[in-house]
Amino acid sequence: MGGDASPSSVSRWETGRTAVDRGVVRRYEDILGLPSHHLLSVIDVMARYDGGRSAVAFLRPAQPTSTGDRATGRRLDALLDRVLDGDILAGGDWDDLTTLVTAPGVVVGPGRVRQSVARRLLEEMLVSDGVAWRRRYEAVGRLMANEMWTTDAVEACETVLACPEHAGLIEVVSMLEASAHPQAARQVLRQLTDPIASETFYGALLASHRKNRRRHFSGRQSAVVAEVVSGVLGKTSGRLEGEAAAVLLRQLQLSSARAARLAEMACEWPVTCNIVRHGCLVEPHAAQVVLARMSARVSDGPGPAPDAMLRGFIDDVLHHPVADVRLYTAMLLDASPYGSTVAEALCEELRVPGMVQVTERAVPALYALRVLGGPGQRPTVARLTLARGLPHEVEQAAVHALGHIGGHSPAGYWQAALRRLEERWREHPGPSVRSALKRFVYNAAMSGELDLLRRLAHTHPQSEPLRSMSGWWVELARAVRESACV
Repeated sequence: MGGDASPSSVSRWETGRTAVDRGVVRRYEDILGLPSHHLLSVIDVMARYDGGRSAVAFLRPAQPTSTGDRATGRRLDALLDRVLDGDILAGGDWDDLTTLVTAPGVVVGPGRVRQSVARRLLEEMLVSDGVAWRRRYEAVGRLMANEMWTTDAVEACETVLACPEHAGLIEVVSMLEASAHPQAARQVLRQLTDPIASETFYGALLASHRKNRRRHFSGRQSAVVAEVVSGVLGKTSGRLEGEAAAVLLRQLQLSSARAARLAEMACEWPVTCNIVRHGCLVEPHAAQVVLARMSARVSDGPGPAPDAMLRGFIDDVLHHPVADVRLYTAMLLDASPYGSTVAEALCEELRVPGMVQVTERAVPALYALRVLGGPGQRPTVARLTLARGLPHEVEQAAVHALGHIGGHSPAGYWQAALRRLEERWREHPGPSVRSALKRFVYNAAMSGELDLLRRLAHTHPQSEPLRSMSGWWVELARAVRESACV
């Protein structure tokens, strides 16, 4: 897009009558004075998730990439050398590299080179945040969607899944939804039937939503998914796994009798019942009450009053049954002028008496703050990580959110959080506390508390899990950690 676009062209873009390409979005960023890829990276993520014809067209490079000319070939060789040599790579470098290697007719070999690229990219994605994460997510998506690279990308995910202490297990399994390769479907089924951790089981349920929608599963595999859904609905009370299973129930091709039987099982618990009956995390009347309250708060903030579209976004962030939709809608809000206002409104919602005791209301708000929250919201979320008597899912959502919110917590906070975890580990050293330990370490790492993790990795006498989990972050290659920030 040049500087001389006509008013009629702009009108057609903004009314949706003419498709917008990547160059147009970048020019909008320039005109609005926004950081590079502030808008484009969000649209990339949404397009990759949607996967429709217009999304595929948007994700396609504006011009066919040719590696036949000498300059392009040198650029590709230089980028591959930097990956193999362990140099720093920024988000733009990964954009260029994955666009070049997935261009028609381009062959990169031997296989160990492709595997090194896929593993390095995935590892950076798992320890990045914000725009840096979105650009790497899209880069991984390019590899997953490419016939030459999909096996290497799936195998990189499998390498991560072989280590229960690895960060981002949910993210890695759910990433497999992007590949139609049979190996990706088999790995998702493996984590449904024999998961290495509770996180991989939940991630596999999330991945199954899109894989089922895109018909990546065979008939036999779909039957396995149905059995897993049945098992979850038969024993889950308000847990995140129950939400994901209820979403799948609405998709599965089942006999009328079996669908009715599973729906009856789902309706034994409030959250799954609301998803099956209303397609919403809470009852419609309760959702409208919360939406009205949130809209009033946003109206009191800077900017114009919320219109129907903004109200719809807020409704989806808080009440949509699909976790991915809630996440990506939060990204859209973050890219808009309303992001900080909605973030503060969410914090006010978390202060409503009794709100944090209701998992299906508190967890979506906290997960939205992973994206929307800033230093101003950090104290509210930090207090929730130390509060007594909260549902387990709410406490862990607060811990996870804190790692993605800007700013820093004082040393006293980390000491208090660590003492509490040590006490719980001594009393009940089971899977749920182990998961809480991992979230604490992730939170500390993403908050930049590497000195704390070094002390835990080398000198902590109480908990072997804390030592090993902290050690993973401490031993992470410096180039990976520094690259993930740019």
